[in-house]
Amino acid sequence: MAGPDPLNQSADSSSKQPTSNSCVVCHNRKVKCDRQDPCSNCSKADVECIYRAPPPPRRRKRETGSVSQGRGKSLRRDDPDGSGSVTPNRGRMGQASTKKSGSGRMIMKDGNSVYLDTNLWTSVSNELPDAADVLGDVSDSAADDFDQDAGDEVVLLSTSATRESLTGLHPNPLHIFKLWQAFLENVNPLTKIIHAPTVQQQILEAMSDLPKISRELEALMFSIYCIALVSLQAADVEKSFGESKKSLLSKCRRGAQLAFKNASLLRTSSSMVLQAFMLYLLCMRSFSDPHTIWTLCGIATRIAQRIGIHRDGSSHGISVFDTEIRRRIWFQLMIIDATSAQFCGVASTPLPGAIDVQPPMNANDSDLDPRMTEPAYEKEGPTEMIFCLARSAFGKWLHRWSKEAEGSNTGPWAFLTSSSMTLSEKDKAIDELEAHMENNFFRHCDKSIPLHIATSMMASSAIHYTRLMAHHPRQYSDPSCIPQSEKDIIFEHALKMTEHADYAQTCSAVQKYSWHMVNHVPWDAIILILSDMRHRRDPEEKSKVWHLIGNVYSRNLRESKGIQTPLHRAIQHLIVRAWRAYVEECNQHHRTPTPCPTIVATLLANAKGTHESQPVGDIVTVENGPSQDQPEHDFRTARFDPEADGFEYLLGDSPIDWNEWDTLLNQFPASLTDDAI
Repeated sequence: MAGPDPLNQSADSSSKQPTSNSCVVCHNRKVKCDRQDPCSNCSKADVECIYRAPPPPRRRKRETGSVSQGRGKSLRRDDPDGSGSVTPNRGRMGQASTKKSGSGRMIMKDGNSVYLDTNLWTSVSNELPDAADVLGDVSDSAADDFDQDAGDEVVLLSTSATRESLTGLHPNPLHIFKLWQAFLENVNPLTKIIHAPTVQQQILEAMSDLPKISRELEALMFSIYCIALVSLQAADVEKSFGESKKSLLSKCRRGAQLAFKNASLLRTSSSMVLQAFMLYLLCMRSFSDPHTIWTLCGIATRIAQRIGIHRDGSSHGISVFDTEIRRRIWFQLMIIDATSAQFCGVASTPLPGAIDVQPPMNANDSDLDPRMTEPAYEKEGPTEMIFCLARSAFGKWLHRWSKEAEGSNTGPWAFLTSSSMTLSEKDKAIDELEAHMENNFFRHCDKSIPLHIATSMMASSAIHYTRLMAHHPRQYSDPSCIPQSEKDIIFEHALKMTEHADYAQTCSAVQKYSWHMVNHVPWDAIILILSDMRHRRDPEEKSKVWHLIGNVYSRNLRESKGIQTPLHRAIQHLIVRAWRAYVEECNQHHRTPTPCPTIVATLLANAKGTHESQPVGDIVTVENGPSQDQPEHDFRTARFDPEADGFEYLLGDSPIDWNEWDTLLNQFPASLTDDAI
């Protein structure tokens, strides 16, 4: 039989006077402790109340009395290895469901979950009578009180002790239904992080009584409004909702931010709030900069780890349905994080080592049901998941080869330019990727189905991009020594990437996905094509290039709202130089130049000294359909000069300096923040 507890003895000798420090349980739960012995929180939870010894720096002063001695003995007894983790004796079991696998523990209640690694909380999880004591986001009593007039970022990441009513910010029921349909048509096929039939029923029920909607569902609904509006054209929004896209999106953004505040985003253990946050991150691409989005992706990843999304639910007693949805969430989150990192010019976030989540199934939403007890039958052919699974397959290939390539620890793309692999080895790895895509996706794609077209374009562009990176001029110390055969390979893949970008913007079947595709402009390919144009000899090839450049660049200029970043200005100078060289070459060989694209003619007119140096008397312009119209912002007064802007070193006759272009490419996304849609 154990002897008397020194801590209890010391407490008795001190007549249970309040202590100066919070107890262990209150400290780790980050709730207020009344410092009684035992404290009221521990008494209510029926767990042992333990107080830590004073921090080491304070031990310089010699302590007296039985209280400190008793605590020290108790802590040494409970923490024999000196690790600082205190494990109290276990009390009565809680009602929350817990499952343990490996070194961690999953705690679940009412659809919320928390994954606990081996630490103090793993030890005390069975001591807590209610999952709310661990989940932490159920109670409002301990919420921080934030300023109601705080900025957008503070509102998005803050919590509130009282729930703010957002009923007035919801669209009317008819408009909610229209936005939901737009989401299903334009967004859901490319994300697949929700189970559409289940969420649709929840939304229909919520529409009948918005004031009583749950905080979690309200956050999801506002995020759906936002991303649906982003996916729609401004004219369509005006026609369907009788309000400008800018005004309506601003209202829905405000609603989403306040909904996240009501749902205590930073402390949530709800997968529905995480789904809402991921959708909001996607819509932020249209009005925020990639660096902010990437930072917020880190928060989303931490939330996912807190919930335990990175651990496969099949090993932790989670239902078959929830396990599948959690798999979709994790893989889509990894894609969002990786692409956001790439837009910022940095390596993706290192993943925690204890990831065992399995890939999502190749199954339609109709194959899944919250009541199912057995896994769905995985289909052989294409399903609604084809786009997401193709992206996931590419990501897994990239991750595997980046780990296998020696010395390529600077990001998933680094092995393609690393000297640890020969060019033939890189091509062999890419051949493996291409074969996998052909066998699992390309051969199943139906060109009459928009989602299949988008999948084929995305996967093909990814393959061309990997080829381009493997053969890129960056890896040559002396670009003037690149063999002509290599130049041909580089130009071929750069041209293919630009063709895919143009097709994605002009194909009517996939215009509903343009909200996603507009974020993937092949800048590397465009720079390579323009810089190598003077060395190409095929007139038809050059005419094709100018048609593509006119299409792709003019659309991007419109989407960027006319913001002139250093990258834009440098590429504009490159376009002007390349066009002038092209016209001069045509004159030398007595050929008629291809009609000048409108955007090129505009840039020529804006450049200083154009009327003196233009080789031909009249510029014949060509309109390439509606997408080639004059950009919404007028650039006729935005004169520029390569030498004056300091880009002469990028545009001379010497081989291109890719270090300088890389600097512009990395700086480019941060310059595009624009809150006005």
